[in-house]
Amino acid sequence: MEKCDKRGQIDMFRVFILLAELGVGVIFYAMVSCLIEIRKGWWRRLLLLVSCWLLVYMVIFMGDPDNFPPTLLFFLIGVWTACRGSRLKRLTVGVMLASVMFALNALFDNCVWYFLHNVTEEYAVYYFGYRALAVILLYMGVRHYRPGRDFELSPPLWRLLLMLCIPPMGIMCALILLYQDQRMYIQRINIDSMSIMLLLVVVVSFVGNLWAMLTLNRQQQLERENALAQHNRKYYEAMEQQQFEIRRIRHDLANHLQVLLSLSAEEKDSYIRKMIENPALEKVLSYSGDATVNAVLTAKESVMRQRGISFYAKVDIPKQLPFEKPDLCALFANALDNAIEACAALDSDGKRIDLCARAAKGILSVEVRNPFAGQLSGGLPETTKQDSVNHGYGLRSIQEIARKYGGDMEIRQEEGLFCLFCYVPEPV
Repeated sequence: MEKCDKRGQIDMFRVFILLAELGVGVIFYAMVSCLIEIRKGWWRRLLLLVSCWLLVYMVIFMGDPDNFPPTLLFFLIGVWTACRGSRLKRLTVGVMLASVMFALNALFDNCVWYFLHNVTEEYAVYYFGYRALAVILLYMGVRHYRPGRDFELSPPLWRLLLMLCIPPMGIMCALILLYQDQRMYIQRINIDSMSIMLLLVVVVSFVGNLWAMLTLNRQQQLERENALAQHNRKYYEAMEQQQFEIRRIRHDLANHLQVLLSLSAEEKDSYIRKMIENPALEKVLSYSGDATVNAVLTAKESVMRQRGISFYAKVDIPKQLPFEKPDLCALFANALDNAIEACAALDSDGKRIDLCARAAKGILSVEVRNPFAGQLSGGLPETTKQDSVNHGYGLRSIQEIARKYGGDMEIRQEEGLFCLFCYVPEPV
């Protein structure tokens, strides 16, 4: 009877350890999601979860090549299949996480496990506790210093990071596959101090590579913000130039009238026609109480009219908005440019753009709807431009402007329409 109770306790203990191990696998899975976005689909996520659990609890002995290669391959396949991002990003993140976890496992299995196995019969508790503590500490560090799971570096920067991740993985391959002291595996004795130092170097390299990833991401964000600022400034300068031309022509109107008096009938017609065709003479429509918004909407309405696109605007902005003029100009111009591009790609007659903008209670909200026959890719519409590298530049500009003032942007697709919505709180 006592044997049955003891056996039942052992079985319950094993079940508890197994569930706890799965919990630690989930924590490692969450750490992966901090660095790279995970695709939808239960089988993809299950594959990644199993590969994370296997990586965390795989026994790694020096000189024992049986466990290392298949575990590494299975984990990389899990990251490659279940995660989003470029190929270089998935490979780099997979190699970086695998190398540090293999190093921590090797430190425990070749140094600490020998003593625990001989000191207590319930070494499984310590075995689980060490790996759980290692994964939790890694997760806390990555979560605190993560650059964001949806971040993306340029291919040259990913190649640089991958090159930085290869030496730690090379150290692990050399220590595990080429280790010559077979007594360690047979007798479970300590490994030499040089191998321990190399394993610690792999762990420190992970910290350095994570820091490098964060630094490169910040640097790229700064460069992108500068590029967006220049992009927005160009929009505003073009609008300012148009307003200057209007003021200049009005100022020179008396001179133009004097010239007309001295011309013949045919010359007058030609002169008047040239003046009418000047874009600066187009009437600035009064959509709102903000002059910048009126200038942008007037210019874009003219482009839509030329391309056969119907434009319906509902604007409730009673006064001048307290935003920087280049930002305000770029916000409306980019939103309408994207809609114009989408409508221009349609062959049907249903080319229509709806704009709804309102400034109330200290918040500017802008919503643009237009027909959309494509699909969203990575949160952005699939581009029709040949220059796919700069795809989504206008949308990123809108998002940066909204977040600059504490707002945000939302994109969705519904019933054949592309809907862009953003809100921008007015600065205090």
